[in-house]
Parts: sequence; C-alpha cells; structure tokens
Amino acid sequence: PQNPKTPRNCQFNSLSMKLEIKKKLLSRSERVKSVDLHPTLPWVLVALYAGTAVIYDHSQQSQIKSFEVTNAPIRCAKFIARKQWIVVGSDDYKLRIYNYNTCEKLKTIVDHTDFVRYILVHPTLPYVLSCGDDDRIACFDWDKDWERVNTYDDHEHYVMGLALNPKDTNMLASASLDRTIKIWTLGTAKSNANFSLLGHEAGVNCVDFCHEHEKMHLVSGGDDGQVKVWDY
Repeated sequence: PQNPKTPRNCQFNSLSMKLEIKKKLLSRSERVKSVDLHPTLPWVLVALYAGTAVIYDHSQQSQIKSFEVTNAPIRCAKFIARKQWIVVGSDDYKLRIYNYNTCEKLKTIVDHTDFVRYILVHPTLPYVLSCGDDDRIACFDWDKDWERVNTYDDHEHYVMGLALNPKDTNMLASASLDRTIKIWTLGTAKSNANFSLLGHEAGVNCVDFCHEHEKMHLVSGGDDGQVKVWDY
C-alpha cells in the first residue's frame, strides 16, 4: 500500500534513473507469470497465465516458438539450455519438459499435489528443483529418467521461490509464505533445513544470493513490504 505521507508525484533528486524501453513483446494473455533469458541465444521464454509458453527473439522482436501446454495457468518456465529443453510448471500440479527445437513433449512429471510456483535448474548437475503450494521442494534428476531424488519439506506454507548460491551450488535457499527463508544442502539424503531465517512479518515471495564474490549476502522480499539483506 502507498504511504499516505508520500505524494504520488514525488521525485528522488539524490538518485535519478532513466530507464528507456527498447522493445515491447506482446501476447494476448491475462498475465505474464515469468520470464527467463537464454544464456547464449537472444531468446526470452515467457510463461503465460493462459496456459501457453512462448519463446521470443528479443533482438528481432519476433516469436520463435509457442507451446500450448495446458488449460491451467502456467506460473513458471525455464530453459535447460545445455539440453535444448524447456521445463514448465503449472496449476494442474504438473511439470512438463519440451525439446525447444522440435517442440516435442519429452516428459510429464506428476509429483506435486498443488500448484507449482517456481522452478530452478541446477547450473552443473542434472537437477531440476520445483516448489509450490504443497509446502515442499522436489528435486528431479533427468539422468535418472526424471526420478525424484529428494524432497525438502520443512516449510509450513506455500513455497514461493528458490535460489542457488553461485559460490556454492550445494547451498539452496527457499522463500515461503510461512514468513521464513530456509537454507538447505543439496546432494545429501537430508531433507530438513539447516537454518531458518526469521524476520519478515508476512509471507516471503522471493529470494536470491548476491553474486559479488566478496559479499556473502542473501536478499529476500516479502508481503510486509520489506526487502531484507542477510549475511549468511
């Protein structure tokens, strides 16, 4: 909610930013739920609430591929660039994997028991992690025919977001509407969190690690209107 003491037309003279919109990519849909940039190609993967995933070429401002995934809303879609795949999570509780060159559906994973909110692709291991409204995080190994190799289930409310530490990709952070950020270790049989970070006064929606080498920081944002920086 807007602070009633702050006028709508207030300007911050000490720090002004001018952000110019270079291009707009438009598609008929109720909502855009996520975007993901390809690491090498000029592509952006867009997940639409209407149940479609679309790949755009942002340099040419043109649509490359369209995937009619489901009649349910899609909340997250990510590239698995080293395999030339995309993975899509939706409100019908499913993960679907497609070859983005041929548009062939390679796998449907039925494992979650509620909406899939977020997907994370591990940068080196053959892992895809997903989380959602069943209060848990699942880890799948595509080298084992997408077998679920671990479940992390210490949260007490919807799990909204995930992040890997770029300095230690065995360290996983999760954000939840139970007002906590939890820290986990990948690659072990342990399914309980190592730490719970407490401080938000409402649900936590997003989390990420600082990528600067000398700063051991984690950043979170929540429904309490606050962004918190943690020294892990």
